[in-house]
Amino acid sequence: MRMTMTLPAMLLGALAQNVPAADSVAFIAYGDAGFGSKAQYAVARAIGQVCAARGCEFAIGLGDNIYPNGAGSADDPQFEEKFEKPYADLHFPFFMSLGNHDNSDTKGGEGGNNERGDFQVAYARRHDRASDKWHMPARYYRFTAPLKGAVKNKKRAPLVEFFALDSSPLTPDDPNPDPQWNPETYGAKQFAWLDQGLRASQAKWRIAYAHHPYLSNGRHGVSKVYRNFLTHSVCGGGVDAFFGGHDHDLEWLKPLPECGRTQFFVSGAGASPRLLADPPPNAAYWQAGEKLGFWWIRLDGKKMTAAAFALGDDQALTLDAKGQPVAAFEQSVARVTAKR
Repeated sequence: MRMTMTLPAMLLGALAQNVPAADSVAFIAYGDAGFGSKAQYAVARAIGQVCAARGCEFAIGLGDNIYPNGAGSADDPQFEEKFEKPYADLHFPFFMSLGNHDNSDTKGGEGGNNERGDFQVAYARRHDRASDKWHMPARYYRFTAPLKGAVKNKKRAPLVEFFALDSSPLTPDDPNPDPQWNPETYGAKQFAWLDQGLRASQAKWRIAYAHHPYLSNGRHGVSKVYRNFLTHSVCGGGVDAFFGGHDHDLEWLKPLPECGRTQFFVSGAGASPRLLADPPPNAAYWQAGEKLGFWWIRLDGKKMTAAAFALGDDQALTLDAKGQPVAAFEQSVARVTAKR
């Protein structure tokens, strides 16, 4: 079942550190983090510093939540070791998506055991979890923000609508023999859902995210089938920004003529950073390899501000004279008004 999600009212009191005003939304985009390592804890601490200084309402998780081969059940202790404990001091929801390692039964993360990803959906339904932070009501789903405003004033059009996608079945290194996971079949079903959701959305901003990026200067490729589906739905549907992980780096790539106004981000440096491709094939506003980090995003009615936070070799953020985190790169872009 695919879902449109609203946050339970019981969680609103513990949503965020320094939640932004109701006419704006601020969130963290991070991915490829689920090692339970010192590096993951270091990034979590940095997220906490940025959220305390700038405000965060939630995070979007860009997949590969549990390395190396996902969870073996909804009761797998890896949820505790590689999610609950590292992010124990972050008091806001995490809207998660599935990566190839989450859908794999081998350490190589070939992504050929898609049923394994269902355990992460099931974990979101457990009532005995250490926290209520993990949100994944289905393999692909949508939700609106501000989270608090969506509950208080349901008649008001949301500022932003998010579409969490399930990209791994569409990009398999080791295809699943079960016909339900055939990339063409599964893709057509998922993107029909996405097309319908984008047409129905009343939000000022629309953001899609998945583990696999549409565009990247990292060392992974993108499958033709997946790229074709995204071009039709994301570009044709007027998505304002697309976030992906998979490549373990930080990137803000420039829009492409064939995809109109869509901004492209990669945020896969949540625990194990890697080099960028050499030479990078796509034009970028900014990019960094071999750096731990994440993106902080703020949306309002007229602009999107994105700030990249990269940790140094000491696995700590650079701080200014007042002890505030310093962004490695920051830029704002205006929202483009267009017919959809």
